This record gives sequence, C-alpha cells and structure tokens, in this order.
Amino acid sequence: MIIYKPRRGSGLYHLLGSTILYNALIGIMYFFINSYVLSSLIKLFLIIFNAYQIYYILVFSTLKYGIDNEYIYILNVFRKIKIQISKIEAYQILNEKINGIKLSGFCTNDFALGRSFIKSIGTTSMYVTDNNKIFYLKYGEKNYAVSPEYDEGFAKQLTENRIPIIEWEYKWDKEVSLHKDKSFMMPFFVVTIINIILTLNPFILYLMNKLPDTMPLSFDSSFMPLEIGKGKQFAFSQMVYGALNMSIQFCMYYASHFYAKYDRRLANRFIYVALVIAAAFLLIQFRIVYTFK
Repeated sequence: MIIYKPRRGSGLYHLLGSTILYNALIGIMYFFINSYVLSSLIKLFLIIFNAYQIYYILVFSTLKYGIDNEYIYILNVFRKIKIQISKIEAYQILNEKINGIKLSGFCTNDFALGRSFIKSIGTTSMYVTDNNKIFYLKYGEKNYAVSPEYDEGFAKQLTENRIPIIEWEYKWDKEVSLHKDKSFMMPFFVVTIINIILTLNPFILYLMNKLPDTMPLSFDSSFMPLEIGKGKQFAFSQMVYGALNMSIQFCMYYASHFYAKYDRRLANRFIYVALVIAAAFLLIQFRIVYTFK
C-alpha cells in the first residue's frame, strides 16, 4: 500500500483557535452566571463541545490516505475507511474554495472534515485539509473527498486503475418522510413523553398537595436557593420550562426535515439534541422536588 500524506493547510490552527476562544468565552460567561439551571447546561455543553473539538483535532492531526490494487484508504486514529476501487465510478479535481453546506464536522472555504453538501457534487464525506486540488471520488450514491500532498502520484494511481475523470451533476432525491421512519420517530416519541412529564409533573404534584407551601424558584450555581415562592409559583415556573422544551423539540423537528434532503442519516441528530436538553431539565426538576419536598 502506498501512503499519501494530506496537504497541510491552516485547518489545525482554526480548530485549536476556535476551541480556545469558545472555552474562554464560555468560561467568562460561566463566571458571571449565578444560576443552577444555566450553569448545569453550560457544563453539559462544555463537555460535549470539547469532546467534539478534540475528536476533529485528532482526526486532522493523524489523517493520511493509502492506495493499493483493491482499495483507497482514508486513515486516522479513530477509523480506517476502505473504498473499493472497482466501485469508484469517476473522479474530478477541483482547485477552488470549498463551496459547501456543513452537515456534520467542519466545513470552511479552506478545509472540511465530516459530511458536507457540495454544489454539483452532492453529499460528500470530506477528509480535506487544504482546498488546493481536492479529489472528489464518486462511489455509488456516496462521494468522498481527499487532498493528498503528492497529487500527481495520486492522480496517476487513479488513472492506472481505469477510473475516468468525469464531471457529474447531483440529482435531488425525493423528499424524505421522517414521520414514517422508526429511527426518527422513536426518539421523537421519547422526547415528547419527557416534555409531557416535565410540564405536567409539578402541576399534578401541586393539585395533589404533594408540594410544600413554599418552594425555591431559583438557585445559584451551588444549588442554594436564591428566591422562595409558593408551591403554585414553582409549578408554574416548571411548566414554563416544559413549554420551552416543547418549542426546542419542534425547532429540531423542522431542522431534521431540512437536513434530511441532504443526508437522511444525519437528520436524526437534531432530535437527539432535543432529547438531551429535555432529559437535563427533567433531572434538574426531579432533584429540586426530591430535595425540597
């Protein structure tokens, strides 16, 4: 197998810089926030954000390509992607800024990691570290993009394997009906149940006289009550959180429909965002009720 190093652009500096910048900004925000709910959500966001950033920093740093008589390989510390050469229909080389819609990962004018919708190419798995001579490989309904440093040798290997250089035009699929897809509707149903519990649970507890006469309405970051109100006020404030989460759920629902036309599989991630947020609010509510009832 012949190994090709990727052309190193400014992508790694972009990833490191954005990680440091956002951590600094969120850290400053956290310092001035004295709310248990907001500080808990910020902590959850920081964990997810930094895991996401570190993943792509390591992918960028360890990325390389390989090719032998049967496969083209895209290698990094986490994955080994094998692209069967006999099933590659065509390839083309573009030497321009990346004109794409990010579906996952990162996509800028200069580099892209993850999945992006590229105009005229279609939805593509991007492993591009620099926009100078990007190889787009058409692989059935999938596309892959790479940016080897020794591009002449890579192009020669493709030619020797009788892969033609052809410009193709992306054809839109029919609109996807997410409401018929169990992999989407199951988490949507779970989020709905959580939001119903989040909204109705404090109201039912109030009607059944299961709440104390006084309940904390807000907390500082160390979970110490800042404002005390009646049980009725607590029930109402928690119902407002439930209504807020229902709004987030429906926003994520329509975002999923928008992205489904580009990549059906990735459309599900939005409903999982709503699921994580709703579950976090429900756990906070349970902690409050259990501690102060």
